[in-house]
Amino acid sequence: MEEKIKLQKLISQSGYCSRHEAEKWIADGRVFVNGEQAHIGLRVCENDNIKINGKDLINKQNKHIYILLNKPMNTICTLKDPQNRKTIYEYMHLEEYAYSIGRLDFNTTGVIIITNDGDLANKLAHPSSEVEREYIVQLEKPLSEKDLSYLNSNFVKLNGKYSRQKVSEIGENKYSVILKEGRNHHVKNLFLLVNNYVKKLHRKSYGPITDKNLKVGAYRNLSPHEIKVLKQIAAK
Repeated sequence: MEEKIKLQKLISQSGYCSRHEAEKWIADGRVFVNGEQAHIGLRVCENDNIKINGKDLINKQNKHIYILLNKPMNTICTLKDPQNRKTIYEYMHLEEYAYSIGRLDFNTTGVIIITNDGDLANKLAHPSSEVEREYIVQLEKPLSEKDLSYLNSNFVKLNGKYSRQKVSEIGENKYSVILKEGRNHHVKNLFLLVNNYVKKLHRKSYGPITDKNLKVGAYRNLSPHEIKVLKQIAAK
């Protein structure tokens, strides 16, 4: 007997949209399964006839894309921006619906994985995956030994939640920050705790994927080996 999964998960895995958006469309009555209006929590099979806004859902699972972008400055990671700033999808001329795993701020550069594999994106983005990422930070002023010791301690809190990271000096006012999570403005807020300001921020790596041989603004397809490793991380 074919295994059934939640409708919103199947829609997300197809690469059509995010799970959150799928839930919204289901709640709005825009999704039908085998001719009947769907509801949240409905479990379906891949062979069921699923229509969204009157059109058949085309499963793109065998047409997944896995792209590594070394994000340029002044681009945003959302699909659309109310302020009409350029999105990374517009920058890449990407027509497929896709997710960016681990968003970066508008003025931050660095590696970001873009895929329409909704299942992989959700698993890697979840805090439990603890994917290690390294940032290169240019600060306004050098850190004192006291500041550096504090940032590397077990007592750092952001918005009431502990944050553990490894901060090391690599140049003049330049530091490496290694984290296993990525909250909103995480790195910038860390240095505000010690009254310092991030002038420039670049993500050098996300898990095993690095910016090696990839200039800022360039992008490439992930190799089969890189995809396999990411899926292994997501499966833990």
